[in-house]
Amino acid sequence: NEIANVCEVTGADVVRVAEGVGLDRRIGPSFLRAGIGYGGSCLVGDETVLVRVGSRTRLRTLERLYQETETGAEVQILSWQPDSEGPEFLPVELLTRREYEGEIVEVRTKMGRRLRCTPDHPFVVQDGTRKLADELTTQDWLPIAQGGAPVVARHRLRRLNVLSAFEAAGLTARDVIVRPHAGELAGIGAREIQSSLMPLGHPRGVVARSHDILRSGALRLHEAAELDLEIEESFSGTSRNGTYVPATIDADEAFWRVVGLYLAEGHCNVEASGRHRLQWSFHPSAECELVEEVSHFWRTRGVKATVTDLQTSKTVTVSSRLLAAWWLGELGLGRNCYGQRLPDLIWEESEEHKRALLAGLWLGDGSWSYVNLGPSVVLEYGTVSRELADGMLRLLGELGIVARLKVGRTGKSTVDTYWLVVSGACQVERLLELVKERHRQPLLESLAGTKRIAPTGYRRHDNAAWARVVSVTHHRHSGHVYSLEVPPTHTFVTTGGLVTSNCFPKDSLALKQLAANSGYHFQLLNSVIEVNELQKRRVIGKLQQHLGGLRGKTVALLGLAFKPNTDDMREAPSLILAGRLIAEGAEVRAWDPVADGAEALPQATICADPLEALDGADAAVLVTEWGQLAQLDWAVAAARMRNPLLIDGRNMLDPDSMRAAGFVYDGIGRAAG
Repeated sequence: NEIANVCEVTGADVVRVAEGVGLDRRIGPSFLRAGIGYGGSCLVGDETVLVRVGSRTRLRTLERLYQETETGAEVQILSWQPDSEGPEFLPVELLTRREYEGEIVEVRTKMGRRLRCTPDHPFVVQDGTRKLADELTTQDWLPIAQGGAPVVARHRLRRLNVLSAFEAAGLTARDVIVRPHAGELAGIGAREIQSSLMPLGHPRGVVARSHDILRSGALRLHEAAELDLEIEESFSGTSRNGTYVPATIDADEAFWRVVGLYLAEGHCNVEASGRHRLQWSFHPSAECELVEEVSHFWRTRGVKATVTDLQTSKTVTVSSRLLAAWWLGELGLGRNCYGQRLPDLIWEESEEHKRALLAGLWLGDGSWSYVNLGPSVVLEYGTVSRELADGMLRLLGELGIVARLKVGRTGKSTVDTYWLVVSGACQVERLLELVKERHRQPLLESLAGTKRIAPTGYRRHDNAAWARVVSVTHHRHSGHVYSLEVPPTHTFVTTGGLVTSNCFPKDSLALKQLAANSGYHFQLLNSVIEVNELQKRRVIGKLQQHLGGLRGKTVALLGLAFKPNTDDMREAPSLILAGRLIAEGAEVRAWDPVADGAEALPQATICADPLEALDGADAAVLVTEWGQLAQLDWAVAAARMRNPLLIDGRNMLDPDSMRAAGFVYDGIGRAAG
């Protein structure tokens, strides 16, 4: 940019100078690209984060989080810093997405953690400084968050509303039969029912209907609403002789164990007739106590549960369209082993309930075994669901347990299996409820003979387990990448509990941060940043040179994002330019095909297309080199402007072509005219 400024003074063209310098093979053609600056670093979309939106905590991929988050929404994310007591939820200042085609880096650590990101993405390392992904070596250690964010203490059990899922089941209020608590209908007479139901009508008349309700003790959901009945203690179904389920279920330890057993051994069968059946499948003889636990849970809550003995399994089945819709939709469980995931509600539950869920999982499909015939013992769990494995790693981490993740395929498998392994006598002892009661004493006796040594896969330190980097590999990537800004910690907890740094908004600022962490004053880089910042002010100077005072003038900003194919406006030049123009008394009109500038630039007029932004403008500044601008009919654009002046902040357009279209063209490091 400094050479570009010299070119303007001397009448040279910085593009030609850059071409000449680029002939030197030691330098290359890209070093001298003048302009108003951009940079960035990001993660791929299938990496996960734990977020809190309103009162709900959710585990989401970055891709899904971006799709679900509306502009201006208040989102908190699980963050971490070395000197804190544990992870905490902090506000996300910015969530962005951009198209990226090029190399990505896969960072792998001991304990099986892995993360994919752009090569310039920063990581927190063991000495508290940050290193770019491409610079990590096998001498670096990365933090895995331990402990969970504080959970609001509850004075009573969470009561879950099963009846709320009737619409998700494809039902209307007229399809749902409600059987209220006996006392609810006892104090209501036939005349009161007839009076309330009169507006609804009935094929047999409201008199006959009122007697039906009092005789059967049941009515339709829309009728219960008209009568203003209390239905929290009611039972609901969709047919007279079908399965009825409680309107609410208390989320106690027994409930969470049954949920865990479903995650391990359950599926939902949906028949063509519309019948939905939740089913738990167990070993035909070795898991009778689990069969009894699941069937007892549902029966004591008034739900019909059928136990069936098959040749290879023993099953517990609950047939209810309403319950299945709530189980899969509201609770968020999977239909089969491939789609299983932890329900989001578990992140807001107590430690006892989290342990109950893990116990159900492990008792259903987990195992324990001796290492080399003993005395050391490991706990193992395998799943084909990556999402479930990620959630389990995080949940164990909240309990202070560092599990190892192995990914591989068994003999005839067509998909990966994710194996979670908990080792170390101290860790296994803390998870005894994950082992069947009859096995606990032999396990404890074996552990008593083990040597208590420091773990080899990680190091514990305060609120984190530090895992050593084992490999950094490069792969091609074509698609979206995502970035987050989380002040003041500048970190967030991602897949498997691995902590990573904020995405640096600019490459030069990343280098400055790394130098400062090392105690080095990077004078040259500081000067580079200063020159680049001054370049934005020179654009204002160019406008003043052509227009004189800017008060009352209309200036169009073409592009708001800091670079094409992203909506990221962090430290974008457009923010500085718009702020200066408004301060000078100018009216700002802006356009960007992706970035939403309405919140960041409330005093600017946001336009739907470039021509709308240029309409009646005294000048235009090309801020982001969007492809749409290369295809624009600039002769038409010039005719719509009050004064066809273009400041090309990216040197994107051909000066001669723009002048032929009727513009006064002024680029960076190029002669104006």
